[in-house]
Amino acid sequence: MIYLDNSATTRVCGDAVEAAVHCMTEGFYNPSALYMPSMAVEKEMNACRDAILRELDAPGDARVVFTSGGTEADNLAILGGTEHLRGGKVLYSAGEHPAVREACEHLKNLTAEEIPLGSDGRIRLDKLEELMTPDTKLICVMQVNNETGAVMPIEAAAHLRDRLCPEAVLHVDGVQGFMRVPFSLRRSGADSYALSGHKIHAPKGIGALVFRTRLRLSPRQIGGGQEKTLRSGTENTPGIAALRAAINAWPKDADLRKLKCLLYDELKAAIPDAVYNGPDPAGEWSAPHILNVSLPPVRSETMLYALAGDQVYVGIGSACSSHKQKVSRVLRAIGLSGLRAESALRFSLCPYNTEEEMRKAAAIAARHYELLKKYTRR
Repeated sequence: MIYLDNSATTRVCGDAVEAAVHCMTEGFYNPSALYMPSMAVEKEMNACRDAILRELDAPGDARVVFTSGGTEADNLAILGGTEHLRGGKVLYSAGEHPAVREACEHLKNLTAEEIPLGSDGRIRLDKLEELMTPDTKLICVMQVNNETGAVMPIEAAAHLRDRLCPEAVLHVDGVQGFMRVPFSLRRSGADSYALSGHKIHAPKGIGALVFRTRLRLSPRQIGGGQEKTLRSGTENTPGIAALRAAINAWPKDADLRKLKCLLYDELKAAIPDAVYNGPDPAGEWSAPHILNVSLPPVRSETMLYALAGDQVYVGIGSACSSHKQKVSRVLRAIGLSGLRAESALRFSLCPYNTEEEMRKAAAIAARHYELLKKYTRR
């Protein structure tokens, strides 16, 4: 089996499994209780907060709120961060995950406007500058696009914000970037950052929002007042323990870009019509772990099922409804259409993938391509 859909989810690493099991069987206490074992659990939770803050090079005023994942973290930042506002507008990039896009469009007191993308998948800074006005209250730009792997110019966006709408809050969805693409909350100019554990070999159901004091948050869950009233509900301590373990276990020396470029080179050599979508896979504005490639004329879901038959698992760059192919919003936003858009596949890697897997996956894809292209309707 070759698993190359790590942007969808990852296999939980051994250290994270052990940490979660230990918490469930030995450190099972409620961190809100007052006796010593519960205080030890709270101490472990704070150690996870510290690990996140270190990884993000966060300034002293930054705080961490644990959530159920990236979607809740994004929702807390956007919905909870704008509840006190009674006018203005929010800007979000055309490539945002639905957790961000739909939250922005859901806001009743703010007008939502989309920031266009260039052909390389990155936001167009010239268009962002045009959209920014003094009444801009919130700007949402993801760290890494989940389909194309485009790394967004967060610092440049923050500089424009500081000049044109300095009161606006900048939120970054870091779900596809955390641990894989370096990010400094201190230098970036961002006010909040969302992350999800199951993208970095922790379990599903645990995530976090990191935010600075400039962001005025109102809770989205009311109850016992946990997480300093910002996220009521007994904390997912096994998930938090596993998240900390996954952060600590992340292989810092893994060269994901080398693997990704090898995969693309092998695909291109075997399938000359293969073409990447988004930024140059070898370039600095391409995330090291995501490769979006079109293999025209073979449609994406056809190739996906063929690969799955050989236990090679990838994602698709276009979503399908029952009988009608629909190109993804992201691919449309970067100007793709026709067979190129309809034949897009997303390969997403993790530190545990190997060079042998890259070569084998490319060879299997090439074998299927040679057969399937003969039967593709044009």
